[in-house]
Amino acid sequence: MELTVIIPIYNRPRMLAQALESLRRQTYKDFLVIICDDASKDNLKQVVDKFPDLNIQYHRYEANAGQFQNAMRGAELCQTPFIKYLYSDDLLFSTALEKQVKALKKEPLAAICLGGYIEFAEFLEQNQISLYNSIFPYIPQSRTKKQWAKLEEYAGFIPSACMYRAESFRNLGGFNTGLSGIADLEIYIALSSRYPVVAVDEFVCAMRMHNDQVTQGYSIRSDAIGMKNIFCLTSDGNPYRERLGIPLSQQFYLRLNECWVNLRVALSANQKLFFLKKWLGIVALNKMLVPFIFTFPFFAIIKILRKPKVQVGASNNLNIEQYKDYICSILFNQINQKSV
Repeated sequence: MELTVIIPIYNRPRMLAQALESLRRQTYKDFLVIICDDASKDNLKQVVDKFPDLNIQYHRYEANAGQFQNAMRGAELCQTPFIKYLYSDDLLFSTALEKQVKALKKEPLAAICLGGYIEFAEFLEQNQISLYNSIFPYIPQSRTKKQWAKLEEYAGFIPSACMYRAESFRNLGGFNTGLSGIADLEIYIALSSRYPVVAVDEFVCAMRMHNDQVTQGYSIRSDAIGMKNIFCLTSDGNPYRERLGIPLSQQFYLRLNECWVNLRVALSANQKLFFLKKWLGIVALNKMLVPFIFTFPFFAIIKILRKPKVQVGASNNLNIEQYKDYICSILFNQINQKSV
């Protein structure tokens, strides 16, 4: 067996069943599923028992450890060469595991395999979904082990779209559980600064957007959170800063890049003044306002001249109706299923 799929979960029985159904439909079958139940109040064992055809190890813990501590429970149990985390509210497309295992086997030094993903929101009363952004990561062909992880090249990163080489993951110590909420981002940067990264040029998963996220305000809040995360990771107050594996000058570039990205998002919002004030507050609080003003002309020229590193498109500009059918067939048990 080559692959372990780890599902860290707290409650969400309906979403767990849907995530497991997406695993049941995989073209690649040689994998183990480890479910780490972080002291859920719901009876998740009843859901697991409905999937006897999957090779599942279900572990329920009496103490709630939190997101990344629970995720590391699964990594400690893993004995396969590859690890994939599947968040309970995400779905895998049917060829995801096959494509990513193949990519990592083809590049034996690579620590991470990325894939594209689709954002969707479900409307249970109408048995319908809406598709939002569709994102592909871009990996430079010339990338080497010594190159640092320019974060804008990997803006398409989400945990369920990644597959890790277990040896590299363990060598770094796994998720840094001292970084609440951003440990997945931190290990992503740390691994990609030390090892090559590969990607499959297709969608591997669908990321669910919840009801409170399906607004333009969500995209602003989400990006603001991302900006705070980068500032936190690259700040002097982060005791784990050295583990990122990138020079201080390039960490500073990451901070400038986050200022730039979030400024563009704020300017594209309907309530520009509100979000500009929010952007200004975060940037000023992290002492980046003066550096950003002084470097803005040079930074703008660099961003204009450089090719885009991540392909992002609205769903209506991409031929992804087959993916929509696939998602609906899992969410609403529709008979007319399509494998993608």
